[in-house]
Amino acid sequence: MKRNVFNFAFSGLFLMAGAVVSAQDTFSIYAENDSRYLKPDGNTDRHYTSGINLVYTTQPEWSWLKEFGDWGRTLPESDKSTAAGFFLGQNIYTPNHSDKPELRSDKEHVFAGWLYTGMFVERRRQNTLDHLSLNVGVIGPSAKGKQVQQNIHNLLNSDGSIGWDDQLDDEPAANFSWVQKHRHTEGLLSPTEHTDVITDFGGTAGSVYVNAEAGVTLRLGVSLPNDFGPGRLKTPTSAASRDAKNTSSFYLYSRLAGRAVAYDRFLTGLTHRPFVGLGTLGAVWRHKSWELAYAQTFFTEEFKEGDFNDSFGALTLTYLF
Repeated sequence: MKRNVFNFAFSGLFLMAGAVVSAQDTFSIYAENDSRYLKPDGNTDRHYTSGINLVYTTQPEWSWLKEFGDWGRTLPESDKSTAAGFFLGQNIYTPNHSDKPELRSDKEHVFAGWLYTGMFVERRRQNTLDHLSLNVGVIGPSAKGKQVQQNIHNLLNSDGSIGWDDQLDDEPAANFSWVQKHRHTEGLLSPTEHTDVITDFGGTAGSVYVNAEAGVTLRLGVSLPNDFGPGRLKTPTSAASRDAKNTSSFYLYSRLAGRAVAYDRFLTGLTHRPFVGLGTLGAVWRHKSWELAYAQTFFTEEFKEGDFNDSFGALTLTYLF
């Protein structure tokens, strides 16, 4: 029964997405992994080990979406835009030494899979972007984290993880998130021909995470777009936030952020750190309808029983149509 409910939810969501296709659509694949194929060091399959998110966005003529675009302050049509997005994703988590249980400590990260789907809306109002999202799904064996990881390891002819029988049990999962980004155009942070600065802040509340995060992004490149930087797996981006006039650009970027953590379901049995620092280095290339992005994210210890920092690589491919 539970599997049928989630299958129905996933099917219904994407049928609805297919019914609102417009002239400003995007399809993106966001992939994050701590594999040596996506990052420079060899610490693989540890803690947050993999994430993938398939995202379709569109700009439908929904009355409530237009009201959301006007909420707070009415602006000329040329100074605002709105969009909706639909996504299907999966995250995988494992302890350190996932293939060598004899080397693990008594206090370690859990095995867990998280399968989710959901919807987000965005509105751009001049140089400010608001992103609101809701995701629902399941944590546990029904998320198929074990099967996906095993298949990937078999494909790469690498050792498999041992201990999936002790993963978190099936449970429903839901999160609501809000993020606001601002592209600075005045004062010391105003853009130049080759640089600009974007700040962001927001938070997540639900049965999976409760946290707040703020960051600053510096971009350096050629033909910088008038947008809000690359999307991320947790906060994908839509046509509403993009610079439609800029069809060819290349830039490097760095992001520094801090996250205040009140709850993390995947740190069950551990003492989570109340504050986590994050640093990202990446590059984005766009040509006509295609955009390719790569980034490397490093973050400080997430729980007190750990004695090392973690990182993951991220690859994003977007098609605009």
